This record gives sequence, C-alpha cells and structure tokens, in this order.
Amino acid sequence: MSKKPRPLWTCPKCGAKLLMKNMWHSCGRAKLDDWKACMGPRARELYDRFEEMIAACGVYHVAPAKTRIAFMGRVRFAGITNLSERGMTCTFAMPHVLDSNRFAKIEKIAPGWWAHRIRVTDISQLDNELQAWLRESYRLMGMQERLRDRGHDESRAGK
Repeated sequence: MSKKPRPLWTCPKCGAKLLMKNMWHSCGRAKLDDWKACMGPRARELYDRFEEMIAACGVYHVAPAKTRIAFMGRVRFAGITNLSERGMTCTFAMPHVLDSNRFAKIEKIAPGWWAHRIRVTDISQLDNELQAWLRESYRLMGMQERLRDRGHDESRAGK
C-alpha cells in the first residue's frame, strides 16, 4: 500500500505551492492575469489550448513568473516561454530522452530529469502526440510517480 503524499505547502508571502515548508523560491509577484493582459489574440489562443492540454492531465497549478508560466502537479513539469503572436516555446520534463525531430532542444537538467523544448508556431502543433507526452510528463515528473516506481519516497526527493 502506498503512502498518501503530503499536501503542498503554500508560501504565505507569494502563494507559491511547494513540496516542503520554507523551500527556497524567488517569491515572485508575477500574476497570470498580467500575462494574459499582454497576450494578443493569437498568443492567447496558443496559451489557452496548451493549458487545456495540461488540464486534461489531472489536477494542476499554474505558477507564473517574470519570464515563464510553469505548470505543476506536485512539482513543475511543464511550462511556456517566449509567448508572442509569433508562437511560444513549450517545455516539459521526462525521466528519459524522447526521440522526435519535433524538439528544438533536449537538455539534461539533473539525473533523471530531461527538459524537452518544442517551438509552437501554429495551433495544429498542439496535437495528440504532444498531449500524450504531457500526460506522461505529468504522471512521471509532475506527480513524481517515477520516484515511487524506483522505491523512493518523496521525502528523499531533492536531497
């Protein structure tokens, strides 16, 4: 029987949701409404579709910052940067490298944590293949199932 994960801690200063009490973060004051106010109609369409894809994965939190909008399960697993009328860069984490020519860049962030970046310039690129990758990223990375699969408990994560 698996242990139920601890609830996320919410920073009383900025509202950030984090794994543990007083975990380091920048305490930014970025707001999603501010991001949305700056989006043109095409950027808003791309953002809304990407957030719909994230919502289809399960319970999530939006974590806006000055330079990116991140999406969290228990931890950040996906995000958007460089959002404009010309497109956006979508990033999601995986515990392994995926093989596809769609990726603009794949970067090893830490052992077992690979960032996959896709440049999206058309709504049609937010498709079923990307949805499947986001679901896997959400499950394995965002909800930390990769740790339970290896017999680790979350209290050891990040140590």
